[in-house]
Amino acid sequence: MRAESIVRPMPALILLACCLAILHCSKKHPTRPDPDQRGAFTLKTEIEEGASGWPETGTRDWFEGDTVRYRYELNIGATELAVSLDGQAVPDSGVFTMTKDRHLAVSCDNRLIWHLDFDKALYYCIPAVARDGTVVVTTGILWFSEYGSVYAVSPDGRVLWSYDLERNAYSPVVGTDGTVYVQDFMNTVYALSPSGALKWKYRDYDNDLIHYDMGQRNPAIGPDGTVYIAADGLYAVDPSNGRRLWRFNPYNKACRQSPVIGADGTIYLTIHQDQFFAVNPDGTLKWESRFDHEEEMTFGTPAIDSDGTLYIGSEVHQLGSNLYAFNPDGSLKWKAAAVNSAPLRASPAIGPDGTIYAAGKCGPDFKAVLMAFDPVGAKKWEYSVGSIHVTGDDIYSSPSVGADGLIYFGAETGFLYALNPDGTLAWKCELEFGINWSSPVILSDGTLLIGTIAGTGYQGHLYALRTSSPGYAASPWPRYRGNDRNTGLYGEQ
Repeated sequence: MRAESIVRPMPALILLACCLAILHCSKKHPTRPDPDQRGAFTLKTEIEEGASGWPETGTRDWFEGDTVRYRYELNIGATELAVSLDGQAVPDSGVFTMTKDRHLAVSCDNRLIWHLDFDKALYYCIPAVARDGTVVVTTGILWFSEYGSVYAVSPDGRVLWSYDLERNAYSPVVGTDGTVYVQDFMNTVYALSPSGALKWKYRDYDNDLIHYDMGQRNPAIGPDGTVYIAADGLYAVDPSNGRRLWRFNPYNKACRQSPVIGADGTIYLTIHQDQFFAVNPDGTLKWESRFDHEEEMTFGTPAIDSDGTLYIGSEVHQLGSNLYAFNPDGSLKWKAAAVNSAPLRASPAIGPDGTIYAAGKCGPDFKAVLMAFDPVGAKKWEYSVGSIHVTGDDIYSSPSVGADGLIYFGAETGFLYALNPDGTLAWKCELEFGINWSSPVILSDGTLLIGTIAGTGYQGHLYALRTSSPGYAASPWPRYRGNDRNTGLYGEQ
């Protein structure tokens, strides 16, 4: 047989066998799709100014089935945080799955207009506003700080000038002519021109070693411009040159708070603890009254009603704190016990309907509280803040009653509160760390000014916030010291 006649496999049959083998293997091990080929969805995030968090504003692509974590919070000076996912309200933090294109929206009411930073706290500072709109603030820290400063600030938040004092300062007072008066911790009183130049300093005290480390010591300005200073007694000073006119102190004791002046020029103040005085403009005694207990004292200043009634809060350990109402002749009109006997360290304010608002510190088993009393001394309501027995949650900030009917006050909680006339919360916003003796100032355009402490170094901030209030309520005494210039003079705007 010739070699050419041997039978051999055909190439077509070999190719067919290979194809069948490949097909068999593919049925046992199917090909997995590429992960990058999954469906992609878009997440659109919109965050209004005043809020922050993650995801940030923008548009991002996510794979189908991915889990998205989100979290949002209010920034300083903002209120009313609201978060929605695809148009439906959701909590301010959580997770969701990308099953489609999604829309995350974050809204808030941003009340912050501007703020200024200072190297020291605005601890005792209740801003004063000159008639030309200039805002005056003071800085310093409690207990013998090396110096405090006075700053003049434009209505849009620019520092115009500053002046350094020898010690930390209490709140500024602005006279009719724009002169700025500031009393420091050691009772030195500075008179500065509207441009920040020193006009004079007053230190002519009979006993310049008497002072207290708490409360507010602010000069009062009489109808004729006379400057009244509370230190080791009450002093009257000539505004043109800083010369002493007279001194009143029948018991040679120190003052814990600031004087105020009635419509007829009578000066009212507390000397030492339980002794409440009315002094004539010539320095003679008009009348003297007292709290019920010799250990009862006050760090606040009186509020003066349209009929001459004087409201002042007291504090006394273990015996119960009170809100007092004195008649214009010094007789007791009524006395109302503070809620939980809370020490009433802030100064009272009066609403347009005659309601008296007073704030108290916290205690071992109760929170700090703002109280509302009717004109005959009956409690209307109370609103508590902070935590029980937490020193940093006290209320020292005196309330201000706005033309919008809201009651504004700060607390060491770091929040500014706005309450409705019935005592319910309208809104609050965080201003960081703490608000101490600074009280709200409300301008005619609705801007609210308040000072704070910030950070471990006790720096300070001045905040300008938007409110719905065009100035103060039509009240005889809607805020601390009665008016924006802090003069303590009844009827002055």
